[in-house]
Amino acid sequence: MNHQSTLKNATITWQTDHTGNTTPISTAFDDVYFSKAGGLDETHYVFLQGNGLPTRFGNLTDHQSFVIMETGFGTGLNFLATCLLWSKTAPPTARLYFVSTEKHPLSASDLQKALHIWQDHAELKEQIDKLLTQYPMALSGCHRLHFGAITLDLWLGDAYESFCQMHTKTGLADAWFLDGFAPSKNSELWSPQIFEQIARLSKPNATLATFTSAGFVKRALQSIGMTVVKTKGFGRKREMITAHFNQPATHTPAPRTAAVIGAGISGLFSAYALARRGVSVTLIDKTAPIAGASGNPKALFAPKLSLPDGVAHHLPTVGFLYAHRIYKALNEWSNTTIFEQTGVVDFLLPTQKSYDKLAKLVNSYPDELIYQFNHELNSDNDDFNQHTINTFIQKAGLIDTQNLADVVLSHPLIDFKKFNVISIDTYHQKTIIKDEQQTLTSDIAVICAGFESHLLNGQLFNPRKIRGQVSFLSIANKDDTAKTALATPIKYDGYCASFNDTLLMGASFVRNCTDTEVKADEHAFNLHKFSQALPTLAQKLNINPADLQGRASIRAQTPDYHPLVGKVEGQIYTIYGMGSKGFSFTPLCGEILADMVCHTPICVSQALLDKLLPARPRLQNPIDQTC
Repeated sequence: MNHQSTLKNATITWQTDHTGNTTPISTAFDDVYFSKAGGLDETHYVFLQGNGLPTRFGNLTDHQSFVIMETGFGTGLNFLATCLLWSKTAPPTARLYFVSTEKHPLSASDLQKALHIWQDHAELKEQIDKLLTQYPMALSGCHRLHFGAITLDLWLGDAYESFCQMHTKTGLADAWFLDGFAPSKNSELWSPQIFEQIARLSKPNATLATFTSAGFVKRALQSIGMTVVKTKGFGRKREMITAHFNQPATHTPAPRTAAVIGAGISGLFSAYALARRGVSVTLIDKTAPIAGASGNPKALFAPKLSLPDGVAHHLPTVGFLYAHRIYKALNEWSNTTIFEQTGVVDFLLPTQKSYDKLAKLVNSYPDELIYQFNHELNSDNDDFNQHTINTFIQKAGLIDTQNLADVVLSHPLIDFKKFNVISIDTYHQKTIIKDEQQTLTSDIAVICAGFESHLLNGQLFNPRKIRGQVSFLSIANKDDTAKTALATPIKYDGYCASFNDTLLMGASFVRNCTDTEVKADEHAFNLHKFSQALPTLAQKLNINPADLQGRASIRAQTPDYHPLVGKVEGQIYTIYGMGSKGFSFTPLCGEILADMVCHTPICVSQALLDKLLPARPRLQNPIDQTC
């Protein structure tokens, strides 16, 4: 299948070195990734010692963050060696951010083979396994991976373009690893433009180390204001370069307490992202966790894809991929089924795009994300055969909303409190939150109150309110073949999913309505959509509308279908406006917000970040609120 819009994996050959170990060689650059004989030692000497990291890690204070940026991720050996040093020297509450770029990522199978020779290194094995488990597919943009107190932001694509898209108001580099292939073989990573980005993305006292001692590299570093020192190189290499900026830098401490207002999915993941960074969070709501739009019994988790030319800036895609990693990690960490990866069948409807455009959309992505099928899945199902394009998204599935809430709320730094907010003020760098009887003080406040968020701060956008009603009924006594066909959730002009002998159908779409009473006509609407898309199944199930139960809630929708994420004023932040994509968007949006708050690297492109800011131009004009 032609995936020309995705990145090309590195082409690798394998050679046996003098110790008998298999070593990966890049065919594009005719250069070795590392040598088993000295790979770890070289990384430690050139990059870790060259940047003074053993001492600098040990001198970090509690809750302080440290940022390393790298050119050329390769096999990840530098990252893994850094993890090893961090675990031995850094304070337990400190956090490491490792930001690396890679234009030609290894395939997952080549990475596994390359790192296999380190599996006998007991201290590295755990981190290698985590890297292999989370390793992303070859799609451009930033892929955030978590390793406890260590965060890896892997920017896939051209290094210069990646650096240009990195945010500079927070999360600048403390240290640089310049580790592209040799300058004579990979000149792109040693261009003047790259050095300009190093200057732009560095703290005033940042350091740098590289294996090369080339004169033009020395001159380029001097031209951006760095003091350059040539020192003894590793092994048989005569010299290498270390460098540093000379300006003093100040450490901006992150807030230690936060009040998150609203305990829907936006509030839960805002609280979770902050708590993971050591912030004590009071999560407040006037009713209960997931009582609003996030509280349906199950949530369908599936992406809405766009052509991947701009995938790095496409929230539905990058949000889905990050959320998928988070949900799988929460399953493992909690030993609870939060996410059931059933896969999802998606009838991409030609009413929105032509068949050719839809086929191009599907075929542009790796099959690992989405692929088109005709007869190999449910081939005897006439309902599938009637649709022009049937696709399967294997990473999609169902979220158990209550289990998710329970696991997030079990975090020791998250405390839920019932609290009906009537005012939010700031005083002496603190936020003062009041209801009729109580006052809550914290370093920051995060407004996550869905469609009611604008009522808590006059600067926030008043979104369109979209009423959505889901319908469900027991199918325990229904046709067995129909139940089997419904084992995989299905997206059409609506969606359906089954769980615990319950069929869930959704959802209605009523503009500018905040009534949450369950209505018969919207049951009829959901059943009609189901019957249109799956007539054979509908006939077998023979659903009586009177048997349907339901739940209605209100979504907050913006004109550009992007949520609001960021600072409002002073110590007040916000996340809301997810529309119907909260379970795909909020894990990533929570990370973005926490990075803003804690002054750490932001894991999306500047182009995407601009689409999320609360004061963006698209939200300056009010929208029609009439029904």
